[in-house]
Amino acid sequence: MVVLYVPVLSDMLSWFGSRRAGAEPQFPGSGCSRLLFIVPAHNEASHIGDCVRSLVQMDYPKHARRVVVIADNCIDQTAENARAQGAECLARQDPGLRGKPRAIAWALDQMTDLNEWDACVVIDADTTVRADFARALSQSGPLRTVAAQAYFDVLNPDATWLTRLGKVLATVRYEMLFPLKSRAGLNCPLTGNGMCIGTELLGNSGWTAFSLTENWELFAQYTAQGVRIRYVPSARLFSEEATSMAGGSTQRRRWLAGRLMTLYQWLPHLLRSNKISLHQKLDAIAELSNPGPVLYGLLAAGTAVASLLLVNGTVGFAMAGAALVALGPLTWMTALSIQRQEDPRAALFALIRLPVYGGWRLLTAITTVETWRSGRWEKTTRN
Repeated sequence: MVVLYVPVLSDMLSWFGSRRAGAEPQFPGSGCSRLLFIVPAHNEASHIGDCVRSLVQMDYPKHARRVVVIADNCIDQTAENARAQGAECLARQDPGLRGKPRAIAWALDQMTDLNEWDACVVIDADTTVRADFARALSQSGPLRTVAAQAYFDVLNPDATWLTRLGKVLATVRYEMLFPLKSRAGLNCPLTGNGMCIGTELLGNSGWTAFSLTENWELFAQYTAQGVRIRYVPSARLFSEEATSMAGGSTQRRRWLAGRLMTLYQWLPHLLRSNKISLHQKLDAIAELSNPGPVLYGLLAAGTAVASLLLVNGTVGFAMAGAALVALGPLTWMTALSIQRQEDPRAALFALIRLPVYGGWRLLTAITTVETWRSGRWEKTTRN
């Protein structure tokens, strides 16, 4: 029951806090931040061209941006295709240390001019960015001493019912939850794709995240240190959502295992930190312990059923009611998200299949134990 109410309590505090605070200021006249775009890529020959093309064609001064692709242990044409579209490319061969975090750390070590840039922006190889992406990041304010997260949107929302459902859940996250946190002065979670890290942060400690989910590790580390993580909703990038359950299993096992591993490692540091408020501690713990909206819903429903079956009388009914009440905010935001879709009717039909999706997510969560034990990074299957 405590796990159910930690995020609810944090969101309620955020709502009241946002009533007293305004939106974060924009800085349209602050000039152009110098942005270093890093694209880790492992055998991404079929996607890297579109990704690089979107980055080099951004509406942003050429002198203020640099695009570097890391061809990490590639055996295909990733490097050639990246260079053909105008990116620099660093080729890395180290089969014993595979994975995105190791590739980023290696690339940053190669760059002798890192201090000449204001921030490093990590972009996944299967991603495209909007033309105003860099300008939106720059206008969010000075970047050297902070981190920031862009709006990570779904590129193919109409492909299948799974992608429509993914779009609904993304809307809840990026258009409701993250703005709420931002207005309340809380750190925005880093999602790995479209995360921006000030070079002063990198200069002070280097790249330090090497777990299954480097984004959650960085979120916990920076939060405990009192570093601001800004949300920039006007900076949008797009990536394909998995069109089948099999295609998304590896990714979701890694996300859940990495989140829980980060919570286990960083919980003491967050609790002891004297650089953040009690509310920020609560919210960080809520983010790291949250298994995701679908599993959260299953947990609440399962708690309600177990309370009715295992606890007699009024106490059982009260516990079941409390578990279902915890679903209230998520239910309301999901309904609002459906209304915001281009085709609300199709989104609603996708939501009707939630029990099927929930069963798959539950099975995926159970098999996450093996991912935790191995700690092995596995490449996500692309469409």
